[in-house]
Amino acid sequence: MRDKLMDPAYLGLIVGSLVSIGAYTTLIGDNPISKATENLYLGILAGYLFATNWDYIYRNAVTKVQGGEVIYVIPIILSLMLLSRLKSGWMWLSRYPIVLSIGVGMGLAMRTTVMADFVQQIQATLLRWNSLENIVMIVGTITSAAYFIFTTTPTGPYRYVNRVGRLFLLVAFGVTYGQTVSFRFELVIGRLVEMLRPDVIWYTTGFLILVILILTLGYKTKRIEWYSET
Repeated sequence: MRDKLMDPAYLGLIVGSLVSIGAYTTLIGDNPISKATENLYLGILAGYLFATNWDYIYRNAVTKVQGGEVIYVIPIILSLMLLSRLKSGWMWLSRYPIVLSIGVGMGLAMRTTVMADFVQQIQATLLRWNSLENIVMIVGTITSAAYFIFTTTPTGPYRYVNRVGRLFLLVAFGVTYGQTVSFRFELVIGRLVEMLRPDVIWYTTGFLILVILILTLGYKTKRIEWYSET
């Protein structure tokens, strides 16, 4: 058992199981266990992001400067200028790297957005009328787009086009909602499978009992107030 506890993968299963139970206590109200779980998650996430970003900067900038590519000093300086936001008197220095990054990001996004969101979408709609699937795709696209024409009152034949477009939109929204719910259930089931593994279930059960006892004792002694919105 001691060897198992020294295994990072096995220890990760136990910690993940305990944190999952702590996070699920939010369902019964705001309590110290859920807050501690949130703080633990945010702290680990912040540390992980710091480590990965520092590793990225070191590999892609610092090592290249050490290799003689002096041009990479510029992004390092710009990155350090972002830290000037921590001091109010120097906060103006951070505007330059922020404006530069936003401008470059918008330029790169515009280059790909036109093709991905307009040209390729139109090409994907221009299908041959040789199958029921293509016909449904074309009719659904045209009628759904026509539904959002608000400059005229839907009268005459356009009224039926408007209704067909609304039906296609309802179906699309329903499918999207169903996929979202299904994905969330997959996440919950995945966590339950990990928590109920034979070699982890004893830790899960023990921590669950401990959480119930702590919350019950806290509510009974009025040290934990039931969460209520006002």
